[in-house]
Amino acid sequence: MEGEAVYSGRGVIRNILNTGAVRVCEVILDEPGIGNPIKTPDNGTANVQSAYASHFARWQQQVRVQPEFKAIVVDLQNYLFELKLLTEHVEIAIQNHPPMARQQVEMQVAQDLAPRVVATIDMLHERFEELAAKIPADEIAPHQLLVRRLLHPLFLCAPFGYRTYHKPLGYAGDYEIMNMIHRNTFEGASLYAKLVHFWLVSQWASKSVRNRIAHMQSRLVRETARVQRQHRRIRILNVGCGPAREIQNFLADQPLSSHADFTLLDFDEETIRYSRSQLLGAKQRHSRQTGIHFHQMSVMKLIAGAQRAANPLGTDFDLIYCGGLFDYFSDLACRQLVEQFYKWLAPDGLVVVANMSNHTQPFSRMVEFLLDWHLIYRDARCMASLAPAGVPLDNSAVVIEPSLINMFLELRKPSAA
Repeated sequence: MEGEAVYSGRGVIRNILNTGAVRVCEVILDEPGIGNPIKTPDNGTANVQSAYASHFARWQQQVRVQPEFKAIVVDLQNYLFELKLLTEHVEIAIQNHPPMARQQVEMQVAQDLAPRVVATIDMLHERFEELAAKIPADEIAPHQLLVRRLLHPLFLCAPFGYRTYHKPLGYAGDYEIMNMIHRNTFEGASLYAKLVHFWLVSQWASKSVRNRIAHMQSRLVRETARVQRQHRRIRILNVGCGPAREIQNFLADQPLSSHADFTLLDFDEETIRYSRSQLLGAKQRHSRQTGIHFHQMSVMKLIAGAQRAANPLGTDFDLIYCGGLFDYFSDLACRQLVEQFYKWLAPDGLVVVANMSNHTQPFSRMVEFLLDWHLIYRDARCMASLAPAGVPLDNSAVVIEPSLINMFLELRKPSAA
């Protein structure tokens, strides 16, 4: 800025907007970064006064934090800090056990402590969400800064917290984050880290991911059975496949999976490599005759290509589903996707798309403030509005799963007859 470096550090791209004339990139910067070195009278023009002015401005930002909100963040910090001290003492005691038994003892201790630790953090978290909901939009930044300054050292030691915030693949919710949620166990380099990690993968957002997988797997079973009764193989398109856990389970649990041909789409090369190895391994272990084909492509490129020409992935799919992308896309992009999916269906085919809601179980502000994980939440009415015009009302439904967080828009294409 004006020829001087004002920030040096990590930046995470949150959003890109192409306005036609220019492309606007929104980037979240780690705080505080590295500012200008302070000059003193013996090495040039003194700017200690301007450095103090910057410090004072930052302090004023913190003063704007609502006292009740500051109190709950400090309460959470104090609880976690004391928990960390306790677990460090426990770890010293665990060292008295024979080396071969230490891991087992640590796991037993974690299991014994987890219910009470989770209950306490949940209580503080509920109050956090209640107070965060009252913060005006233009006051969020200083409140978020306080959360990260005080709580990052206590949360980012957990594998889930670290990977979600640092985003090694460039985005939150990558395949390994999904794997952590599915494993739903104690992970980390210390007893304290294991407990914090377990709390994170026990939250409503994590529960909803596991429930979402179960719902998608049930649709795989139901639709494959429907098509098999017609004495043919089912054609399935999975858009934004991630680790494809529901297909892994389908291959392991259902001989019916030998009658399915999958086309899986994801934009990330590492995710595709991982998913391919997992699915082909499961196919071999369980002796399935399942067809599995991958395509590396972004969803926006898929939409753009489909609008110019035929779908590069083919048409006449019996089932098309998308489990996680709608949480990140605008209403316009989601409508375009649903419209294309519906066009690519065979007669009697089914489209299933999922989205989260946090209206009944508020949880979004903690993951936004602490882990920089931003989702777009929709209600049932908004989900229903994503259906293309012309879909018969009897062929459209919004299904809500038991946690009341996941909603699924399901569209059945009328039969050719």
